[in-house]
Amino acid sequence: MELLPPRGEGRRGGGGESSTVGVLAMNSGDAGELSYANNSDMQRTIAAVTRKARQEMAATLHRARCPASAMAIADLGCATGPNALLMAGDAVQAVLADADRLQAPPPEFHVFLNDLPMNDFNSVFRELDQQRRQLLRPDRCRSLVSAWPGSFYGRIFPAGSLDYVVSSSSLHFLSRPPTTGTVNEGRMYVSARGPAAVLEAYRAQFQADFRLFLACRAEEVRHGGVLLLTFVARQAAEPSPHDCHIWDLLAAAVAGMAAEGLVDARKLDSFNVPFYGPCPEELTEAIREEDSFEVRRMELFEVSRRQGEPAADREELAAQTASTIRAVLEPMLGKHFAVDMDGLFGRFSLLLEEYYNHSGMLDQLTNVFLALERK
Repeated sequence: MELLPPRGEGRRGGGGESSTVGVLAMNSGDAGELSYANNSDMQRTIAAVTRKARQEMAATLHRARCPASAMAIADLGCATGPNALLMAGDAVQAVLADADRLQAPPPEFHVFLNDLPMNDFNSVFRELDQQRRQLLRPDRCRSLVSAWPGSFYGRIFPAGSLDYVVSSSSLHFLSRPPTTGTVNEGRMYVSARGPAAVLEAYRAQFQADFRLFLACRAEEVRHGGVLLLTFVARQAAEPSPHDCHIWDLLAAAVAGMAAEGLVDARKLDSFNVPFYGPCPEELTEAIREEDSFEVRRMELFEVSRRQGEPAADREELAAQTASTIRAVLEPMLGKHFAVDMDGLFGRFSLLLEEYYNHSGMLDQLTNVFLALERK
């Protein structure tokens, strides 16, 4: 999962005050139980939902390219841990199965893993041998794996070098927090009851970022290549309370600490999380305006850790959700708020549990699956 590439200091709302968001990375493997690798089960669940569709696209692309000596696969925002080779492995297995059906030799696979330079690539390559055997099938084909650090809101790969590009659970993170032009008092994101100007600022930032992302990929993906994207979204143009509940509750946890003098309340008003879950109309608009890709598939789906388990333990579920958010955002939140993280996420977990108990909702997240083909 890619998180907030730095672009220097930015104007940050808060009545025009400027502040700097600490840009580090997810918790690395050195964080033990708090590491991203140990708290990425939700991301794996999301990837599982789209696996069949991604593999169908990989097989279709192979048939269109066959016979091809090589296929270049890129994972943008690969992160660390057990998910780092998952997307590429799914594609390799699908292409191998298709090659068997065609009675054709499989191509050589060039697997490019991308994330920010601060990503713990060392841990990815330490685990590579074990994951390669399980996912990349060295008994059947040759797969060459390399790391390409850099922000996907810019060029990463050589022109016309890629066939199959995936990104899962990354593009909901913006390149920078939006410039809201107004005080987002007591909040750190858009809210169902928040200022309209804040929502418009987030929309504008997402549109600019997503068009830039597509333009960069248009340079790198060969004609007929595919771009398969999965990230947090929302059903309607106006955000619902559930669309915003994680950020509302995290802000409430910070506000509670501020009320006790444990953190400066002004820090909350000057912080807007660099995250946005778009609606389908916003995606369609950006794709049409950039005009390098055809939409082959756009589907919204709901996902939960406890899919089909109505009697889920709310306390445990709240703790798991809090741990996932902490693994992703702790470096940035710690730098901005300078507050005890155990205390903050302990409060956050209690607020999540209360929300689950009283709202009738659990940890459901709306995601979008986008399949785009290079014109």
